[in-house]
Amino acid sequence: MPSRSRPTPAARPRGGGPAGWVPVSETAIDPAWQKVLAADGISSLYPPQAAALGPVLAGKSLLLACPTASGKSLVAYLALLRAAREGRTGLYLVPLRALAQEKVEELEKFAELGLKVGLSIGDYDLPAEKLEKLDVLVATSEKADGLLRRGSPWLDRLGVVVADEVHLLRDPDRGPTLEVSLTRLRRNYPDLQIVALSATVANSEEVAEWLGAHHLTSEFRPVPLKLGVYYDGRITFTDLSVRDLPPPGEAVPRLVRTVAQEGGQALVFVNSRKASELLAEGLIPTVRSLLSPEERTRAKAAAAELGTISDEETEGIRRLSGLLPNGVAFHNASLTNPERRVVERAFRDRALKVLVATPTLAAGINLPARRVIVRDTTRYDDRLGIQAPISVMEVHQMLGRAGRPRFDTVGEALLLARTPEEEERMLDRYLSAGPEPIQSRLAAEPALRMHLLALVASGAVTNDADLEGFFAATFYGRTLPLPDLHRQVATVRRFLEHNELLVPGEVLRATRFGELTSELYLDPLSAIVLKEVLSRAPIGVGVFPLLAAVAATPDLPPLFLRRGEEADLLTRFTDESEELLVKPEEPPLDLALDVFLATLKTASVLEAWVSEEPIVEITQRFGIGAGDLRSKVEDADWLLFAAGRLASVFQRRVGRAIDDLSFRIRYGVREELLDLVRLRGIGRVRARLLYRAGYADREALRNAPIDRIEQALRSRRLAEMVASQLKVRSEGVRVPPAGVPSPPLPREKRTRPTVRRLDDFPSDEPS
Repeated sequence: MPSRSRPTPAARPRGGGPAGWVPVSETAIDPAWQKVLAADGISSLYPPQAAALGPVLAGKSLLLACPTASGKSLVAYLALLRAAREGRTGLYLVPLRALAQEKVEELEKFAELGLKVGLSIGDYDLPAEKLEKLDVLVATSEKADGLLRRGSPWLDRLGVVVADEVHLLRDPDRGPTLEVSLTRLRRNYPDLQIVALSATVANSEEVAEWLGAHHLTSEFRPVPLKLGVYYDGRITFTDLSVRDLPPPGEAVPRLVRTVAQEGGQALVFVNSRKASELLAEGLIPTVRSLLSPEERTRAKAAAAELGTISDEETEGIRRLSGLLPNGVAFHNASLTNPERRVVERAFRDRALKVLVATPTLAAGINLPARRVIVRDTTRYDDRLGIQAPISVMEVHQMLGRAGRPRFDTVGEALLLARTPEEEERMLDRYLSAGPEPIQSRLAAEPALRMHLLALVASGAVTNDADLEGFFAATFYGRTLPLPDLHRQVATVRRFLEHNELLVPGEVLRATRFGELTSELYLDPLSAIVLKEVLSRAPIGVGVFPLLAAVAATPDLPPLFLRRGEEADLLTRFTDESEELLVKPEEPPLDLALDVFLATLKTASVLEAWVSEEPIVEITQRFGIGAGDLRSKVEDADWLLFAAGRLASVFQRRVGRAIDDLSFRIRYGVREELLDLVRLRGIGRVRARLLYRAGYADREALRNAPIDRIEQALRSRRLAEMVASQLKVRSEGVRVPPAGVPSPPLPREKRTRPTVRRLDDFPSDEPS
């Protein structure tokens, strides 16, 4: 066992008067705000909240770097309330859609103060007239970037920007857009208050300097955290205390059993979807017998709710239906958003004793547990082709979920070791060492070509001096060698000019093609591919060639190939070769054969979807999750819409075929159902029921007796809703397509959920 001293996590005494906590009644917080906080059970501020209060209420910029669950969000909410009181608007930036929904729900507690909060994520965009009425907009960085590109008038009243999870500047996918958005906002609105919220990182002061913000960091947690490593029946904590856990059981079952016996919950992190599902199933015997009658009732209620979220079964529903009644569940990207919401709600309501998750949950919504177990500290890196260590920051994010405020007096965050040497290594690498510093990812070519084009197309830069000044103001420009970035910028600029997205010359100006590409939020390389595809597409172009074309673009990451799939895909390539609009090792993509075959797999999945193949059959045949299918459908919808817009400018003859396919992708239907799915509450399953009953379109339904519609839909309520829509239309009022956002917008990179309940497959549920 380790013998040398190790750092002990910071803790604060609890009880009637915790040291450093400040009663809200003794602060400068507006009395009306205090009433809302009191109603939410907040009577005191934690030490970092109290320290941040002065700068925030004075309108000063602030970077607050604290552990998970230390109350950072409340600081941001107070800044937003201050701005609203002064007639200014607030923008709350989040990295994930699920986190956005959580923030909206929390901010809506201030509605009695007159605060109007809106949401802009994924394919959900607020119209200008609704946006103008908002005090606060919660949005992903991509949506904020879109507002900046369009020059929304709402931004003219902007008083404060909250950058939640600002340490994700180091994320290769999300970081560049967040960095560019913050840079543009600060340049456009010099008096803007920035409130940046971060996990504890090595160089948070450097980020604060870049933002011109007051720097405040703390190790405070309202629930003290005990960090440790489990090996061979014993936990060794960083404070040198040890705890022996009685047998029986392997490591994870023993850790889950002992915390559940004490009335707590466990959150287990593993490194793959398959591992999360297998481990959850393996924990049933451990957990089932520990459920109280009340817990068993809640668990069964959660399973019953799962059966109401969709008319179409998925593999996730099948698996979870067997897990939830036993107090166990898994959470990963294979689940659809409604499935995840059921699991998350069940865990919050303590209907579950244990949740097995992949690390994506750690950066998302707030689901704490008394004991967090990080089973795996490596993950497969497809760029390296090996299992690679997870970063210290990511491990700390997972460990930080331990300890539930108002439920636990202490949280236990544990790593698992298989040998004494590994135990020592984990204590040194992950529990004693601090997290890695934040480093800009802006110099990556895909990010640069997209943001450089957007800067020019929106008029943010008009010459070389503007361009150099902008990049000098980025976090990259403040922390890394600018000559390296300038060389990369010059290379990207030549690429954009060569491909007719920028006009060559000293004055920076976008072509019509460049403006449209930026407006559609496309990677310029995707736009180039789509334009080339349009020039090759014949009148009457087939469905599969179009799907294969959008699947080949950089904006639609292909699905992984499983062993043995190459042969079937090679056969498909040979059969379809003459019709395909994108081929391997041809410009502008020059895709290697294995990558090209992966794009054909993605196109085949989309083809099965529009052919109305059941979700379960698609996911089983292609070895994917329903969540994967949803994300590919969403991407393809956006890219087909973009292709249709490009066709209206460059190749009108194929525009209709692309538009029809876009609508089919959105709803997962054959052509004959396109008219029926325009009705609210009628998705592909119910539309097919109506069609089989002899109602081919809305006109046929208009003359049908309501009893016959009820018989086809097996629901009186749905029949009445359909009839009311048809009546409205017959009276001359246009009925818009059900829940169809127009135009569709790109998914945030590596993100998912949305509040509209249209974020998964277009639903058969009434809206």
